[in-house]
Amino acid sequence: MTSTMSDPLLAEVVRGQLGGFTGDVIAPGDERYDAARRLWNGMIDKRPGLILRPATVDDVVLAVHVARANDLAPAVRGGGHSVSGRAMSEGGLTIDLRNLREVTVDVENKLVHVGGGCLLGDVDAATGPHGLIVPAGIMSETGVAGLSLGGGIGWFSRKHGLTCDNFVSLQVVLASGEVVEASETSHPDLFWALRGGGGTFGIVTRFTYRAYEFGPLMRIGVSLYQPDDAAAALREYAAIYPTLGRDVGWHAAFKPEMSPLPFVPPELVGKPLLMLIGMYLEDAEAPEGVALIDRLTGVGNPCVKAATVLPFGAGVQHLIDDDFRDGHRYYTKEAHLTELADEAIDKLIAFWRAMPPGLGGEVEILGLGGAIGDVPEDATAFSNRHYQMWLNFAMSWDDPADDADFMERSRAIVRDLKPWVGQGVYLNMLNFDELDRVAEAFGREKYARLGRVKAQYDPANLFRTGYPIAPLES
Repeated sequence: MTSTMSDPLLAEVVRGQLGGFTGDVIAPGDERYDAARRLWNGMIDKRPGLILRPATVDDVVLAVHVARANDLAPAVRGGGHSVSGRAMSEGGLTIDLRNLREVTVDVENKLVHVGGGCLLGDVDAATGPHGLIVPAGIMSETGVAGLSLGGGIGWFSRKHGLTCDNFVSLQVVLASGEVVEASETSHPDLFWALRGGGGTFGIVTRFTYRAYEFGPLMRIGVSLYQPDDAAAALREYAAIYPTLGRDVGWHAAFKPEMSPLPFVPPELVGKPLLMLIGMYLEDAEAPEGVALIDRLTGVGNPCVKAATVLPFGAGVQHLIDDDFRDGHRYYTKEAHLTELADEAIDKLIAFWRAMPPGLGGEVEILGLGGAIGDVPEDATAFSNRHYQMWLNFAMSWDDPADDADFMERSRAIVRDLKPWVGQGVYLNMLNFDELDRVAEAFGREKYARLGRVKAQYDPANLFRTGYPIAPLES
């Protein structure tokens, strides 16, 4: 199977194989082409031979038939937010779902039906007016499909689990062109694989999620620390976090240049600061929540301590949007933590303080646990649920001349932290140079099971430009 499209094949497809296609057809030379091929990660500069942007599920089926008939392995773009760039083909066919953006809220049954091209902001805008949330992500511009199919970590993970844990059903276009509904009772093996196994088994055109009553207001507390006070604050954080209930999320972020967020005094904008942010996941005005957030913001010796109430979808989900805008050069490294030991804290702070000018983004400690661990390990493809903390090095810069240096800095700190790093890796954080680690995300037994599901639903490996999971016959 090839991944490239010759000029004669392009002409044949455009003129003779797209009858009835109602979406957008974008080829090189089209004035929309350069904008259509851009992804969130500015390091990715691919030039597909053809971009098909379906308007309906029938359009997706036709695009899949075109891919199969011409031996083209299509890339599938949902939100375009993958750091690895797998959402865009190099020289071949890209099926771009960004026009499938409908969100329907079934308030009575607390179900939300979400198109495969939606961003989290689309979902929040639809659910917020009904006092509902879908547990998904930490910023509004993330694509729903990639986030969900890889697992889905967000502000509500401790209370309601991963995004994929809240799937009710998925509408999937298979490599054969057949449209199926995957759920616990229909195609359950496919449903198992899609809960954390990535999108290599078909194209999900509609997600149906469980929704939960919330807000829309959220109580959050933020404390900021100068570099000299960061270690002591993190040691308290490491001691307190395991004692917390699942009604609060508490995360840490090393900011090389503090953003102009609402609670940051102007004189601290642009300064290196540690930020601890706590979110109360129940009623924003509950006295116990007020007391809990006040307790957490008082950890250590903060230079700023603030608590406020913000709309969740319209406020909290947008707090870090500006820090991770499209077009910067992004590189991520993720590690599951066995413990946040004193020496590990020292190494993290040393890395942060040594970040050179031009290297931005943030180093995150994501506090997990809670409901994530309620789901049995073998119930979904997602693996390694038992870790309470994850590290995420979400690095960004703009000068291509810095690529080699800044990527190696990220690799080196993860190597330095090896004594405290557990097994596995989060699929959604794998980079373009790490796709050989896909099996590591699942472990041997789950990876083999994913291969058997792949053999059942995509035996010719049509959808192979995503995370590599080869068909494995039983």
